[in-house]
Amino acid sequence: MVRLVATGGSTVRRADNTVQPSDKLELITPFVTTVENQFHITPLTDIAANAMSYQAKNGATLSNAFVGGMQNMLALDDANLVFITDKSVYLNVLRGSIKSDGMYYGAQSEDGQELLTGLEYLGVMLDLPSKDVVRVVGMAAQANYPTGDIDGSGKPINVGTWVNGKFDASAPVTLKSLRDSKTPDTEKVSAGAGNPKIAPRLAAYISKYMVMDFIMDSACRGGGTSYLLSRYPYYQLNSQGGVNPTDCSAAAARLAELTARISTNNASKMK
Repeated sequence: MVRLVATGGSTVRRADNTVQPSDKLELITPFVTTVENQFHITPLTDIAANAMSYQAKNGATLSNAFVGGMQNMLALDDANLVFITDKSVYLNVLRGSIKSDGMYYGAQSEDGQELLTGLEYLGVMLDLPSKDVVRVVGMAAQANYPTGDIDGSGKPINVGTWVNGKFDASAPVTLKSLRDSKTPDTEKVSAGAGNPKIAPRLAAYISKYMVMDFIMDSACRGGGTSYLLSRYPYYQLNSQGGVNPTDCSAAAARLAELTARISTNNASKMK
């Protein structure tokens, strides 16, 4: 295995048009050859690498850790589940895309942009710098995003908070408490009789609200459903062959609430 690490620099977060400082991003590849030597280090490869490293350190073979890390990253978007055992997809992720060499599927992404955008908007939802979004999602990926926002060892993931306009990643604020406080009540799930509702499992939340909502809203506004159905073939259209109006209004309302946070977020003031 070869670990590639990119450090420093900055990126433009398109979700709120801010310049976000980078820390480090990793990519782990099973080999480098004269043919396989063009790699794209991204937040997606970093999240996968976090899970790979954890699994390998805890007894998994390097091969199984590589596969497991890729599968845990792909699980952030339900539309990728068709690819979950397709090893050609894992290598294509290292090249910068989410697609299969062996099958055609309309959800294939040439640059993984929908999932990357979903991570950006998770940062908007939680008011987090981009580098801290990647950090905490990677920690949650160690054991495939357990309930309670814990890492692979079962410890609560600490996310940090804003102190006097600067983000302190060491401040004692857990990802669970942050998500429970920031997630709208309409998007929370039951935690059992007599208990207050809580934020959904992280992977399910990103997939439904940070990825699918944008695709559905685009289909609703544009009137076309072909791409929506290629991404989510299980979605049931209405009797007129369109997106259900109630689904359109619900997605639009959630997106409006999400983007409204940009004006008050600390992270959206970063330059």
